Amino acid sequence: MQVNLERFKLIIADYLGGKLTDEEKDRVDGWYESISNEDIDPFTDANHRDSIRHELFLRVGVTAPSVRTKKMPLRKLIWRSAAAAILILAAGSLLLFQHNSLFLSPKRMETTVLTEMVTKAGELKEIQLPDGTSIFLNGNARIRYDRKSFASNRRFFLDRGEAFFRVKRDTLHPFKIETGSVSVAVLGTSFNVNNSMTAKQVTVEVKTGRVSVASEKNGENHILTPGKAVRYSLAKNHFETFDQDPASVNLWTHGGVLLNNVGFEELKEIIYNRYAVVLVANNLATDTFNYSLTIPQVQSLDQVLNIVCSIHQIKFRREKNEIILYK
Repeated sequence: MQVNLERFKLIIADYLGGKLTDEEKDRVDGWYESISNEDIDPFTDANHRDSIRHELFLRVGVTAPSVRTKKMPLRKLIWRSAAAAILILAAGSLLLFQHNSLFLSPKRMETTVLTEMVTKAGELKEIQLPDGTSIFLNGNARIRYDRKSFASNRRFFLDRGEAFFRVKRDTLHPFKIETGSVSVAVLGTSFNVNNSMTAKQVTVEVKTGRVSVASEKNGENHILTPGKAVRYSLAKNHFETFDQDPASVNLWTHGGVLLNNVGFEELKEIIYNRYAVVLVANNLATDTFNYSLTIPQVQSLDQVLNIVCSIHQIKFRREKNEIILYK
């Protein structure tokens, strides 16, 4: 919403400064008339109107005139009041977005097209971003970013899956990752983010530098340094901090496996993303299974399965793309 409000303020400033074309002015006037009818009057009474008008003149950086004079055209007075009112009302409604297309000229309505990349299960891929940042994607991951303006607006979406970032330092343009529940902000560092769809949690582990991690829902923020990590639960809306060996943060990018207090459902997701096979354990009490182990260099999937099965004294067999666990 912030971007749209900033755009709205620029349009109002251009309108009041006489910088819009006649066509754009007509669009603005038409939009204002469309929201000024009695059906959607944003004010409850005159006092409400004056109170909001006074408060919001401060938000747009202008001084509220106490008396209307001939020096100030009536239309400008109306627009200053309307602009101020809409700025605060838009924060709690969709009014601005519903009418946005009515007053934006075609040149200003350019649609941002994000570059999307998806890895298949079992596929590992390293990519380079336009700013020089490198990202290593695990299997079954999806990312999005604006390639065209990325150098000046380093905003990145990790919709699902795991990625290890080596962010090129740029103090003027912070690098921000959004997962839908957690945002991660850095200037230049290396760290791992796992947006798990199965566990419904986001884990951030730092290898080098400083990383800021914040909840989109409650605003809680954590500053992480090497050896520190945080796990955010979507269901509980809660952060859990823990220690993590920096050397192991990106172990999976070098062919290793790191399991840090994960349950069976998380193990299934890790195995599927990495090897594109499905673990099945219909007749086992998997809700009690828990894993914390490190394999520096995995030789094969069988090696991982043998270790997992030895923990619970069970066996496994293959059936097409499924791994059946049994006693």
